[in-house]
Amino acid sequence: MKTLFFLLCPALPASGFARAVGDANDPVLSSYFVVPKDQSTMRSIAKVFEVEHRRANGYEIIVPAHRAQELLALAPEAHLIEFDINAKYDRLNGKWLAGYHDFTTVESELRQIASAHPDLATFDVYGKSKEGRPLFVLKLAGNAKQNQPEVMLTSATHGDELIGVEVLFGILNGLVSGYGKDTRVTDIVNHHTIYFIPVINPDGYIRKQRYANGVDPNREYPWPETPDRNPNECIKAVMDFFAQHDIKGSIDYHASGGMIMFPWAYTEDSVASVDAKAFEEVTRRMAATNGYQHGQIPALLYTAPGSSADYYYWKKASLSLGLEIGDSKIPSASQIGKYVKENLEAAYLFIESLK
Repeated sequence: MKTLFFLLCPALPASGFARAVGDANDPVLSSYFVVPKDQSTMRSIAKVFEVEHRRANGYEIIVPAHRAQELLALAPEAHLIEFDINAKYDRLNGKWLAGYHDFTTVESELRQIASAHPDLATFDVYGKSKEGRPLFVLKLAGNAKQNQPEVMLTSATHGDELIGVEVLFGILNGLVSGYGKDTRVTDIVNHHTIYFIPVINPDGYIRKQRYANGVDPNREYPWPETPDRNPNECIKAVMDFFAQHDIKGSIDYHASGGMIMFPWAYTEDSVASVDAKAFEEVTRRMAATNGYQHGQIPALLYTAPGSSADYYYWKKASLSLGLEIGDSKIPSASQIGKYVKENLEAAYLFIESLK
C-alpha cells in the first residue's frame, strides 16, 4: 500500500509534492477501503478520519492525501480507492450540471421567493464564511402565532454534495407553491416556522470541494467530550444561529448512501430512552416513504465525533437528524426530480412530527 501511494507521486520535489496532495488549507482528499483487524483499530481511525460508507466487510474512509501516512500507520493494509475524490467533479460538463444552483442562483432564488411571498417568506444573512461569503437563510412561516415549533433544514455542509441543495429547494418550493392550495401543506407552514439554509459551507460549495478551508465541517461541531472546540467560521455561524432560535428539530442533508440517521454519533451509547423512541419512530416513518435505511449513526456508518446532529441534540434535546440522499453526490441534473420526490414526503412527515 505504501508503495502504491508513492507511485502516484514519484520523485517529486517538495513544491511538486505539495501541488500533488494539496495543503492543509486546500487538501486533496483520497478514498481508502479498510478492513480493520479489530474494532480498536477502527475506533482509532474513526477518531481522526471520516468514515463515509460501511461495506459488507469494511469501511470507506476519507483521508487528506497529505495525511495518508497517518492512516497507513493505523491500517497498513488500507487499499487506495481514489486518490482525488473531487477530480471527477471538476470534469463535469454543463449538460450534466444544468439545473443545479450555483452560489449566485442560490441567493437569487431565495431573494425571489421572499420578494414574491412577503407574507410567507423572509430572506436574511446570518453570518459570513472564512473567505467572507454571506451565509443565507430563508424563514418560512404562514402564521404569526407565538411558540410555533421551529425547524431547521440545511444542506451543503460538505461542499461537494450538490444534490442536497436541490432537494432542499425542492422541499422549499413544494411548501411555497402548495401554500393556500393544498390543505396539508398549508397546515405544515401555518403551524411551524421553518428555516432553510441551502449552503452551510459556501467556500467549499463554489469549488465543489468537500471541506471548508481545510477541515471537514461535519467534524467541527463541539460534542460532550470536547465542549470548548473552536470550529470553522461557517460552522460557528450556524451554531450561533441555532443558539438564537428555539429549534425543535433539524435535518442536515448529505449525500450519499440512502440513510436517515440520529444521535449519538460520537459514541455507540444510546440517547435517553424517551428520545431514542422518538428518533426511532420518526426515522422509521420517514424511511417507509423512500426505502432508506434508518438508525443511530454508528449502527449505519461508524462513530462520527463532531457532527451537527450530536451538537443540536446535546444542546437543546432537538430532534436532529443527518440524512444521506440517494446514491450520488452530484447525479445528472436529469435525476434531480427523482431525488426531490423520494425525500419530499419524508420531510413533510418530519416537520409534522414536531409539535
